[in-house]
Amino acid sequence: MGAPKTGTTYLQTILWDNQDALGERGVFLPGRNRFDHFSAGFDLRGVKQEPGDPRKNWDGAWDRLATKIQNSESDVAVVSDERLASCRISEAKRVVDSLAPAEVHVIYVTRDPAGLLSAAWQEHVKHGYRRGFEDWLTDTLNPSGTEWYWKVHDVGEVLRRWKTAVPHDNLHLVTLPPRGSAPDLLWRRFCSVLDISPDGVDTDTRANVSLGVEGTELMRRINEKLPDDFPTWQQIGVGRDMLANNVLAKRQGKTSINVSERLADQVERYTEKLIADITASEVDVTGDLDDLRAGATRATAMAEDVDVTDAAIDGLAGLMAQTAELRDDWRTMKRELVTAKAQRKAAVHRAEKAEAALRNRRRAEATRTHRVKRRVVALGARSRPVGAALRVYRRLRRG
Repeated sequence: MGAPKTGTTYLQTILWDNQDALGERGVFLPGRNRFDHFSAGFDLRGVKQEPGDPRKNWDGAWDRLATKIQNSESDVAVVSDERLASCRISEAKRVVDSLAPAEVHVIYVTRDPAGLLSAAWQEHVKHGYRRGFEDWLTDTLNPSGTEWYWKVHDVGEVLRRWKTAVPHDNLHLVTLPPRGSAPDLLWRRFCSVLDISPDGVDTDTRANVSLGVEGTELMRRINEKLPDDFPTWQQIGVGRDMLANNVLAKRQGKTSINVSERLADQVERYTEKLIADITASEVDVTGDLDDLRAGATRATAMAEDVDVTDAAIDGLAGLMAQTAELRDDWRTMKRELVTAKAQRKAAVHRAEKAEAALRNRRRAEATRTHRVKRRVVALGARSRPVGAALRVYRRLRRG
């Protein structure tokens, strides 16, 4: 169930890429893709869908997902949505009730706060956020109690909410391995909690890649120029997917997003409190709490002061290339549509001609039948036997 920016995308990609192989081992991943889990989470948490959002309607999605799990004969079922870390107590209880009598376990991944904070700000910016890193970080480290960051990253509070619905022994915390660890170590830690073998699946997948301070600051400045009512789903499709993930994340020579000298000590205190909270919770830990002590690399300049010219040029070039591909696709689809319309028009014309011919034939047959009937009636008026036969025929017709 999270938390965001702790390797969840990496784990989800492995799960979905190996859905069939895992199913053969008794691990059920309900749905067709990761959005089925995200939409179930949106429904569970009461997130309203924006007008015009082209994504599948998620009303009732949680109950549909829970029903699939209930109907499954697998030993293990996995639902993965990092936003579930924000669930209120009532929502956590609904999860458990909807899956009863199954035994529900909660797996929560956390990481070093220095890396987490920079990744979280970057993700906010990808989704349209406009505040600079220093301002955002200052407010985040001095919370008012309503910030999204702490709803999903306050480990003690997250575990407390879920502990109201899930037994303590069913709560599991996994630490994100530090940089330089074996590439599949997080997957292996995750599988150890599920009590399944990590081997025999394709783990060759790329985790989310940082945009660097230049790319993230560029996106933040772009967000400032966008209208306030710019749809979230457009921000995700164009801003996050096309610009950030497809272009800026692939740039070379990026500068890491680092904490300023002014806030570095506070981040280190946050790190020690995080470790203390986990230790005090006595929750099952997979990994090493020392993984959380990566330490904050201190920035030499404010993120808002970096030169974004090169990133902007790369971004424009990348968007132009993608736009060209989209225009080519649009032209191809337009030609195919014109051809399909012409074929439909020709088919309609042929059908209309066939229908007209059928009507004419029926009309001609009706005319011939009518002439025959008139002649028989006239003959019946002149011939007693024919007239008698007509009277019998008419009585039979009347029943």
